[in-house]
Amino acid sequence: MNIKTKLKNYLISGTLILVPAAISVWILWKIFIFLEGIIGQWIQRTIPNFYVKGLGLISLIVLIFILGFLAHNVFGKRLLKYIEKIFLAVPILNKLYNIVHSILQQVFKKQKQVFYGVALIEFSEQITAIGFITSNQAITKDMGNEYWTVYIPQVPTLTGGFILTVHKDKLKVLPISVETGMKLVLSFGIYDISNATNQSKSNNSEKN
Repeated sequence: MNIKTKLKNYLISGTLILVPAAISVWILWKIFIFLEGIIGQWIQRTIPNFYVKGLGLISLIVLIFILGFLAHNVFGKRLLKYIEKIFLAVPILNKLYNIVHSILQQVFKKQKQVFYGVALIEFSEQITAIGFITSNQAITKDMGNEYWTVYIPQVPTLTGGFILTVHKDKLKVLPISVETGMKLVLSFGIYDISNATNQSKSNNSEKN
């Protein structure tokens, strides 16, 4: 192996280590900044001499635990009910509150799965799209159980996308995990799922 090839391999290996690490740290930092700012900005304005970086996040975690504690005792439940009534009395705020509250209840209720699988949605014989199955039940009863709800994310902002109700005959469930599906989407389709598919098949055969 000549020097040029070695340097090229070193560059690729270094990139594969640095870039994922840098992106992961950047995402965690952005999450930290967002959570820190929820209470941290108020602390910084109110008692600037007392504020240090990270205090906002710690205060937020403490507040969440306090609210959770209050939600499990009689006095706390009454207090939180009263606060909830105030939110529901404000015209626009009440709708936002109800939407967010309902979504979080569905996510945390009985450790509900967000996605049940990865599927190819057939738009035509030549065109398909990758989607994540959010429900195998129809939105309305008159549709029966023939229609499933599928979420097609946009890249790179996975929070933006399309929600489709698709007939199950137009869906091909892929033998890969949701995590593998996310890797495929985030890599713009570059990620090789052949190993993941083979691994999934071997795991299933071992279980049987």
